[in-house]
This record gives sequence, C-alpha cells and structure tokens, in this order.
Amino acid sequence: MNIAVVSFTERGNRLGLRAASVLREQGHCCESYAQEKFCREMPGNRLLAEPVMEWCGKRFRDCDAILFVGACGIAVRAVAPWAADKFQDPAVLVLDEGGTFVIPLLSGHVGGANRLARTLAKELGATAVITTATDVNGKFAVDELAARNRCAISSRELAKEISAAVLAGKPVTVFSDFPVDGAVPAEVRLEESRREREDGRGGEENQAAFSAPQAHITFSNREEPGVLRLIPKAAVLGMGCRRGISLEALREAALAALEAVSLDRRALRAIASVDRKGDEEGLIRLAEEWKLPFVTFSPEQLNGLPGPFSASEFVKKITDVDCVCERAAMAETLKRGAFGGFLLRKRAGNGVTAAIAVEEVRIEMGGDR
Repeated sequence: MNIAVVSFTERGNRLGLRAASVLREQGHCCESYAQEKFCREMPGNRLLAEPVMEWCGKRFRDCDAILFVGACGIAVRAVAPWAADKFQDPAVLVLDEGGTFVIPLLSGHVGGANRLARTLAKELGATAVITTATDVNGKFAVDELAARNRCAISSRELAKEISAAVLAGKPVTVFSDFPVDGAVPAEVRLEESRREREDGRGGEENQAAFSAPQAHITFSNREEPGVLRLIPKAAVLGMGCRRGISLEALREAALAALEAVSLDRRALRAIASVDRKGDEEGLIRLAEEWKLPFVTFSPEQLNGLPGPFSASEFVKKITDVDCVCERAAMAETLKRGAFGGFLLRKRAGNGVTAAIAVEEVRIEMGGDR
C-alpha cells in the first residue's frame, strides 16, 4: 500500500516517523509529512507545504491510506470534503501523539484501515479502537475477506445483505474457485465448487448451500442472481499492437480477449507491453480509461522468461521480442507472486495481439482479530 503519515507537533512527528518505519517493514511504501521546522530538525520527513485539508485532497487521489498523528478532530475536518464512500475512499486512521490509541476512521474493511490499526497497535504498544459492527461482534466480514485477498466486489448491496445476515446470526455460503487457507469462520459454510452444487450433487447439503446468502470467489464474468462475486485482482492483460493504432481498436481487442475466457474486467490489475510501446497513445489511454497501471518491460527482461511462447519472427524483427503479449503478461504476473498460467494465449487480429496471464491465487480465509 502507498501510505502517507502526517503530524503536527515535535512529539507527534517522532511517533509518525516511527510509525512510518513500522509500515515500511511490513512492505508498504510510506512517506512522513511534517511542517518545515520538523523537516529541518528530523531527517526522513517530506514538507507539508499547504493547508492540511488541501494536502488531504491530494492524498485521497494518490494514496491507499492516510495516517494522522494527532487529534481525531483534525483528521475529521481534513477528510470531510473528500470522503465519498467506503468502496472508493482510502483507509484513514488516527494515532494520538502519545501512542495510546490507533483509530480507523474510514474504510476499515475494504481499504484495510482495521488491519493497519491492528498492525500499528501491535508494533507500537497501542490499543486499536475498532468500531465496525462485525468486528465488535466477532463476526465474519465479507468486505474484509475481499480486501485481504485483493478482490473486487461485484455488488455493494449484496455485500451489505451478507453482513446483515451474519449480524442477524444467519449462516452464509462461500464458494471458491481457488484453494482456501486458514480457519473458516463459524458463520461460513465453505464450498469448493458452485458448479458441482448446481449440477445437483449433495441432496440436503445442496439445498442448505443454496438457501443461505451466497458469495462466490471467482474470475468469472457470469452474473449469478443474488450471489455476491468476489473477483481476485490477479490477472494481467498483455498487449502488442501496430504503431499508432486507435483506442477503439485496442478496447475492442481487449474486451474480446476477456470475453473469450469469460473473465470479469475487474480481475485485471495491469496492462503490460514491451518498452517500445511505452509511448503508445492508445495503450496509455486504454489503461487510464480502465484505471489500470500500464507497465512495460525491456526486450532483455521479456526474452529471459521461460517458455514456450507463441513466437513470431516478424514481431521479433520489429520489437526484438518474439511474442510481446504473452511475455509481457507473464513478466508482470511474476512481479507479485507465482505464475499461475495463461487464461488466454496470444489472440491476434486487426493489428492487435492480446494474452491474459494470472497469478497463482490462494484465498486466505482466516484473519487476526
């Protein structure tokens, strides 16, 4: 996560720097912001050069989480103009400058504020003040399951219905197309295959599985009435194209690639290509339109990957890479985890090539309370 820490006093700044160090040790990218005098006196700060409300608006656009070291009132006033909803807002937390309490204010589950609060509390000797209903009652939270596993949520309303059912003491069924690790919460009935249940296997068990509120962890774009889909963001769309090709042609090819394997677009986490396409306007605009990073790799990086690939000597003469789309998709996939394979091998047409690779996905069901 990209996290910004901001403080306002000498004591708060010392604690903020310590909190930033803790978060970096957890693998996050973290910057500490402070007023000019603290930047001079304490190395490791970036200058807080504007009113905190304006600063906060920028961080809402470029950060995954914001940690205020100071009073809750400062944080509430600073974030008030920018807060939209929990599915879009960054995680917002407050740590008092005495290091006594760490309080998630916004996006406790989806944005990960609750998890960050627990981490900081453990490492700083503070108390995490968690107020979300499922946590207070020690219950399963489907939006936290989604956030923990980098999943998009197909329906806000269905997520709310599942949370309401859990709080009312009703069981929920979770189907997973992927291996599941960790303890299964008492409220959850875990099923490995929804398709097998749909085919009628299991008698009374089948009826019980489908009578409860349901969530399905899947890559599929198939709409399932009344079923919340949790879609792991673990796929990469590799693309190659003719120089100067239009955005419309690229979009059409990308959508066709997704449809060919029934992949929900929300499963994508990046578009990838060779570095010679780094200035390709159509690819840049497609990534912006779909709110995805556009990443590129050198021919040396791509050619070093183990095959086999759908090689083309013609493409190699132009780009020094025999298969841009497959190799680029694989390269980006490997940056974050184990390569899970290709959902779609090279698909070519109308001056565009596309391939889809996925990470190896394992769902972590349990979590620390």
